Amino acid sequence: MVLTYLTLAMILIHLVGTVLSFSGRTFPKLIGYPIAIYEMVYYFLLVASPTLYVNYLLTVVSYLYLFIHVVGGTAYLRGLLGALYSPARLKYYGAYEFVEMLYLISVLFSI
Repeated sequence: MVLTYLTLAMILIHLVGTVLSFSGRTFPKLIGYPIAIYEMVYYFLLVASPTLYVNYLLTVVSYLYLFIHVVGGTAYLRGLLGALYSPARLKYYGAYEFVEMLYLISVLFSI
């Protein structure tokens, strides 16, 4: 049940992130830092959940997103991603955020 609420929060975060990215903006760091930490913790909890392992594809993708969020989140928290931001790149990031949001919706329906 808790995982359902955590997943709903992730969907909302990625919906807002998609909209911001397509408009050439990002979350302010004051909000972005806690979100980065939340996303890392979420994926650790998700891969630890036995309900995930019912679907092999979701399990594999979850481990991939765990890796991406640990590496990317750490880089973001250390300030290493700021030089990569540009309006054009943020549109690509928005597409990535949208795909992840679709994945999270599929996780929600599999819980």
